[in-house]
Amino acid sequence: MVTTSQEPSTAQEPSAAQKPSAAPASAAIIGLGPRGLGVLERLTAHALATPTPLVVHLVDPGTEGPGFHRPDEPDHLLLNTVCAQVTAFADADMVDGPVPLTGPSLHDWCLRRDLRLDEDGFTVRPGRGREIRPNDFLPRRLLSEYLAWAARRIMDAVPGHLTLVRHTTTAVDVVTGTGGSGPEQCETVVLADGGRIAADAVFVTVGHHSLHLPPPPAEAPRSVGRPYPLPGALDAVAPGDRVAVLGTGLTAMDVIATLTVGRGGRHVRDGERLRYERGGREPLIVLANRSGLPARSRPYLHPGRVRPAPLALTGERLSALRARRPDGRLSFTRDVRPLVVAEMELAWYRTLLARDLGGRTPDTARAAARLADEASGSGYEEVLAGLRERFGPNPVAGLLNGAPATSDDLGGAPATWPDQRAYTAYFTAEVEHDLGEARAGLGVSPLKEALEVLRDHRDALRAVVDAPGLDDESAAYFFGTFAPLVNRLVIGPQLDRSAELLSLLAAGVLRLGPGPGPKVIPPLGGGGPWQLESTLLDAHTVVDVDHVVHAHMTEPVAERVAGSLLSRLVRSGRARTRTAGGTPLPGLDVNRSGQGIARTGAVQSRLFFLGPHTEGSSYYNHYVPSPGTPSRALLDAELALTTALPQLRGVPTLHRTPAAAPSDERNR
Repeated sequence: MVTTSQEPSTAQEPSAAQKPSAAPASAAIIGLGPRGLGVLERLTAHALATPTPLVVHLVDPGTEGPGFHRPDEPDHLLLNTVCAQVTAFADADMVDGPVPLTGPSLHDWCLRRDLRLDEDGFTVRPGRGREIRPNDFLPRRLLSEYLAWAARRIMDAVPGHLTLVRHTTTAVDVVTGTGGSGPEQCETVVLADGGRIAADAVFVTVGHHSLHLPPPPAEAPRSVGRPYPLPGALDAVAPGDRVAVLGTGLTAMDVIATLTVGRGGRHVRDGERLRYERGGREPLIVLANRSGLPARSRPYLHPGRVRPAPLALTGERLSALRARRPDGRLSFTRDVRPLVVAEMELAWYRTLLARDLGGRTPDTARAAARLADEASGSGYEEVLAGLRERFGPNPVAGLLNGAPATSDDLGGAPATWPDQRAYTAYFTAEVEHDLGEARAGLGVSPLKEALEVLRDHRDALRAVVDAPGLDDESAAYFFGTFAPLVNRLVIGPQLDRSAELLSLLAAGVLRLGPGPGPKVIPPLGGGGPWQLESTLLDAHTVVDVDHVVHAHMTEPVAERVAGSLLSRLVRSGRARTRTAGGTPLPGLDVNRSGQGIARTGAVQSRLFFLGPHTEGSSYYNHYVPSPGTPSRALLDAELALTTALPQLRGVPTLHRTPAAAPSDERNR
């Protein structure tokens, strides 16, 4: 049953004279984006498997499911995960809990609707174009539509003993109180509409909460600090203006696409390359970033590609290393990084071995089986030594030190460049080389297979971060240096975006800034141009621009997001952000079950936090689950629920006055 509350919620505290009755326990989910939807899916699965009366309050001002994914985004804003690897439904391989509710992946959902992909590579419409393939990168608006559809399907499956109460407003606070289903204190959710919800457990899943709030004031004139939502955030950039885009990752690619294809331009096939045809409303784009290196593009995913099991970076080995430490905390550089490098090397050589075994069609499965068999007998170290002797050296260690793709020198990128022209030639060669490897794809490119270890075995890295975690120095290094490097190496743009970048460079619509890490100088006195001043070019160079777009998005520290629920919880002491030896880490401090840690160090037994705002206590939370493989998002939701459900099912209940009668009630 679903009820929609359109009046302020009320929950009166029971009087001492009231006696126990059969009133069900209650829970609240704050935020109904992908993470909140995951909690609802898990709750529904448990309710179908084990009938238990429960009232669940759903708090979100928007549509259930999409979160910050908007249905009105233009089609050129793409997902960076292929559509077959996106789902809102659990299966037995994804999670340990019950899975009575099934549903299609994003790819299957598109096929059922006869959605097709246009020849431009991004426009999707019914019945026109080619059939969507499992390895296509689709518009983000489709994910919005899919998640909204999935939410309706999950809510339709809710059994009668699970009552959903919908609150189309925001939560502004969560305070301890009474009035839950038992004699103990409960959580009281304070709503922006003046209502209050008494709940025995609260799950805070507000996702990228800062994107739902007004952007902070610009630091200087003609500066865009948060380039979302698009295209509206860039309306001030006029045709012909000069605009600096700071960053080369996913956000930067969104900005560039919006200012080019989004303004009437198009990329057309010209042999093996793309050629850009101007739309006439483009600005001149100046691209710059700190490292001077491009983000590596996502590789082509050959159908049927199987992720080999790790041989070096295994859970057993990490557990054994923890057992040697008095406090159980690992050193990343001493304990973990050598295993990461070894696993990447094994992936590199496995791809070369697959070529030897399969000829023109690499036999990855056979190569993986052979290495696994050899490692089970002699250990991965001996196997790796034999592969090095057979195939020669590899550049893997250099990749984790920031080495460019085109260089055999493991020392990294050049320290300086003679001038802007030399730097542009270097950067362009990097993009071209990486694009060639991305087109060869996984299972064919040794480089991409080695890098994919950082994505394939992300769960091992999560296990490294999970409590008791890393020592303070390592935690600061992991989130300050290693995680951003991984983002550049494997969480990059679609390979077509790299081809488009070369196309825009050739057309003169985009140029590179004055080398890596330029000094960004605001307009003097608010007037005149912004300036990008070189710091690593031998020839001093200054580039003037009219606008600056900061396209290296990071989730702000919770207490710095004025007016947000998380800020209020941290400031009141009910939650705290993480630190490592005095170094702030991103995200809130939670235990492995997702229960929040108060400023005093006390565990908040009824208050759970799940999603991107716990980055730091866990690793890489901003993604949608993939079918057929363990999903950390759903595993986290399952663990939180299995922690909360026993107390929800077993607490003696008290009669309480119900909330104000809803104006709309529907049986689902």
